[in-house]
Amino acid sequence: MKSVFTYILPLGLILASAPAQAQPSARALLDKARDSLASAPTIRRVDTVEQSAAVLVDGRRIEQAPTTNVMTIEIDRVNHLARRTAAIQGNPVVMLKQEEKVAMKIGAGSWELPTGPYERMAEDMGNLFVCEVETPESGKNAPTWKVTGTELIDGHEAFVVETEGNTAVPVAQERMAKGIAKVFSGNPAERPTVSVLEYSSKHWIDKADYRHVQAIQISKLQLKIALPGGKEQLIEQSSKATSRYSFEKATIEIPEEAQKVLSPGNRVP
Repeated sequence: MKSVFTYILPLGLILASAPAQAQPSARALLDKARDSLASAPTIRRVDTVEQSAAVLVDGRRIEQAPTTNVMTIEIDRVNHLARRTAAIQGNPVVMLKQEEKVAMKIGAGSWELPTGPYERMAEDMGNLFVCEVETPESGKNAPTWKVTGTELIDGHEAFVVETEGNTAVPVAQERMAKGIAKVFSGNPAERPTVSVLEYSSKHWIDKADYRHVQAIQISKLQLKIALPGGKEQLIEQSSKATSRYSFEKATIEIPEEAQKVLSPGNRVP
């Protein structure tokens, strides 16, 4: 189960639209926040994902233990460095990216090139906009965004921008389906199918400089997995992903052993 959950964590963090008076529109605020992220010399984002799931097979419902995963992404654009730290299936995983080269370390193991499913993680590492690039909003799938007021968070007065109802489900469905296809790139007939039942996104954007302070995504989905003998396994998953942003100077050090892996010739496929 975890191999499915691991790579279907947060969807994208920026979506699209809704008007307001005497203040920037929701779309304008999201665009300003995106531009601020894209131009910031250093970024630190901490994602906390809380999940609960149940497996349904042969008429039985088996509740899974709730999980909480924390992932930190640090980007130093000045020096073309990025670091991603997380715990996957109980093992600490560190990835370092220098230019387009990536080295990774699992637990107490040695530094190595990413292989298998980690290659996909390495390809997207340091790109905060991969979901929006691969599945942009359009007139067909764009959610309705609205500015719901302002709040004080971590000492910042911030605009609150959020999706209305389940209007974000269509774009979330597209992004999740593409994410599944990337992870399970073999026979499409053997690929799990995903149905996004609920999805909402809420952003806190600093009034002073339009930088993101926090974003929360809440989702509920179903995964169907084909089993031998024509049987089917259904997984219901609910999650809450909280992202906290900061923009202080990032210090990313490259250990000597990692630098050997990052030497010329070792590149992300």
